[in-house]
Amino acid sequence: MALAGGAGAPATGANAQVQAATPDAIAAALRATGYKVTMNPTDPDSDPSMTVDTGDYEVDVWLSGCEKNVCSRVTASSYWDYSDDEDSQDIDLINDWNGNYYTQAYIYEGAYYLDSTMPIRGGYTRAALKAWMVDYLEDVSAFEEELP
Repeated sequence: MALAGGAGAPATGANAQVQAATPDAIAAALRATGYKVTMNPTDPDSDPSMTVDTGDYEVDVWLSGCEKNVCSRVTASSYWDYSDDEDSQDIDLINDWNGNYYTQAYIYEGAYYLDSTMPIRGGYTRAALKAWMVDYLEDVSAFEEELP
């Protein structure tokens, strides 16, 4: 289970430096962690987004609260399509998950979703972004095991 405020070794060097809360800086930090990051085409009516290939999962990542290329939140989202078998969707699974994990699970248009949001307003460290993604991916794996 991913827990908030986990104790770990303090970040040092470049990992401890506050990074700008921009789409390019987030993408660079995720790439530095070893993930393959593809920026999605920009749309003036939408927030910036990217696809992150972690090796085991393809994660949608988008930024929100962006003004003048500086954003306030980054969200990771994964989904599992069950539109061919909507009867198998289990709301009790979602409620149990949301009562025990920091990631947010929900059902929308025939799919299960699992999201996690990290505040980045004012900056973040690469170490914090990496830890957030590692915790999120652990929850993705655990959630996938719970799916019908």
